[in-house]
Amino acid sequence: MLSEQEDKVLSTVKKHPLASQQTLATLLAMSRESVAGHIMRLMQKGHILGKGYLFPSQTNIVVIGGCNLDIAGTYEQAPLYGDSNPGKVGKSAGGVGRNIAENLARLAHQTTLISALGMDESGEWLFEYNKQLGINMTHCLRSPKHDTGTYLAINQPNGELQYAVADMAIFKEVNKPLLTQKQALLRSADLLIIEANIHSSSIEWLAKQTLPLPICADAVSASKAQQLLPLLPKLTLLKVNRQEAIALLERTSSHNKSLNNEQLAQALVKLGIENVLLSLGSEGVLFANHQHCIHQTAFQVTSISDTGAGDALFAGFIHGYLEEWPIEKTLKFACACAAKTLTCQAANDPTLNAMAINQWIANH
Repeated sequence: MLSEQEDKVLSTVKKHPLASQQTLATLLAMSRESVAGHIMRLMQKGHILGKGYLFPSQTNIVVIGGCNLDIAGTYEQAPLYGDSNPGKVGKSAGGVGRNIAENLARLAHQTTLISALGMDESGEWLFEYNKQLGINMTHCLRSPKHDTGTYLAINQPNGELQYAVADMAIFKEVNKPLLTQKQALLRSADLLIIEANIHSSSIEWLAKQTLPLPICADAVSASKAQQLLPLLPKLTLLKVNRQEAIALLERTSSHNKSLNNEQLAQALVKLGIENVLLSLGSEGVLFANHQHCIHQTAFQVTSISDTGAGDALFAGFIHGYLEEWPIEKTLKFACACAAKTLTCQAANDPTLNAMAINQWIANH
């Protein structure tokens, strides 16, 4: 068990493995002597393996998906249409794939992002920001053809999304030719996560590959979900909400809207998906496979913005899956990640880490 200070030191060393102890001390606002002492104890506990800050082997996660600038506006009272409304506007890093990657990096997983950024100011900022988080960005395409993706959200005062505009033309370049160049990376990974914003040719190409690793997918939206159809029988895990699940099952039956949540999840399992994570918003989440159908209620919080909460839920579940926790513990941890993110204005909670989530659960 690591202390809070040891956890901070270990996270910083992982992000800056070649930094001197003095540089680490500056980053952590500690004395060099304190950092040296923490590093010695981390070595004794086996979290750092000798000089050079070598770490025990980590699971290498590859995420293929969107990386964009989020702009969120939240009005303060009932809006007047066709007029200017008082409220707050914020900018942050976003994109479903990128959000998942950030949450996994904050949960201390070695994570590589395959995405596309423009050669513009937003692209430069996102590239550097993600690197500072510890996300491996060396496989992210920098394209002169398109602007960096931008997601514009208009939220109600309680943080619930009302409208959104997604300018994601650049993600057409996350396609079959790009992934063909990344075969070595994909084959060396321990787990692959994709989301339905990527080009359909990428999903079709992945469906034809024999990759020796678990594949997890996020359906993203009802309009994008059907792009995942060729890949469904190869999925270890699929995250959907009700609308996305119904869209995926549209070709199999015209009565899916009348199915209850358990029936909907089991219908997806019958399509060959190993595990289904059905997000139910304020009602929590339902997990289903051939052996289980388990419902976890949501933690009750005052929501500031629901942007990114589903991505945190997914990342939290992946964390528990990789830690080989019991499914009940994994679901509770995932819901806590989502709840904590709901209380944050940005799409990712900057205070999210495994210790903070476990403490949050204990307090709730």
